[in-house]
Amino acid sequence: MQTFQGANIQAAIDQGLAVLKVTRDEVAVEVIEEGKKGFLGFGKKPAVVELKLVAPVISEAPTTTTQTVAPIKPTAHSKPAKRVKQDEAEAVQAVSTYLSQMTTQIGTPVTIKVQRQHKVLTYHLQTDKEGLLIGKHGKTINALQYLAQTYYNHHAKGKQTIILEVGDYRKRRAAILVHLADKAAREVVATGQSVKLDPMPAFERKIIHGHLTENSHVQTHSEGHGDRRYLVIDSNRSF
Repeated sequence: MQTFQGANIQAAIDQGLAVLKVTRDEVAVEVIEEGKKGFLGFGKKPAVVELKLVAPVISEAPTTTTQTVAPIKPTAHSKPAKRVKQDEAEAVQAVSTYLSQMTTQIGTPVTIKVQRQHKVLTYHLQTDKEGLLIGKHGKTINALQYLAQTYYNHHAKGKQTIILEVGDYRKRRAAILVHLADKAAREVVATGQSVKLDPMPAFERKIIHGHLTENSHVQTHSEGHGDRRYLVIDSNRSF
């Protein structure tokens, strides 16, 4: 899920559809802020919406036969038909093709190498435009990672965690998150007050969760919804 801004709600939705390269029927929309026009330029606030991809509805082509067929009544043992999913190798390649198409559309064509480790598939994206592909605070690469994970879940038989890496961005970002966690923990211990961090993806919150489990003076939990979910660091009162 991602949030998008615009002069009004429709403009914010159009902006999100253009960035995600999807149609209105492929997303669910939640209005976060309706926006304000302001007066003489003061107090103006953009509209903010949250877009969430939904599974596409596949309709079958109508039959041209004129034969009358009696409807089949379901029995107690009948099961709904399952969509055939791909083997892992096919799904991995399908995600690579999907990412190649998406990055080309946003002007950052890539060369892709895939690394498997346990239940994690890391797609290393090589490009001459790393900064553009990563985006401000990692928003672009995180959005692409969410789309890639959704695409894989929709097509593959098994379960894998999808990680997109550009250069050593994830490694550098993890170091920043650890530094941020330690700084926030020191503030909590010094003041006795909880600290709320900025919203971040689940896999980044997990890094901070894991790091601070070694600190017996603090404890962590998440609050909020969707991509506005954030981490709270509290004093460990049981310590």
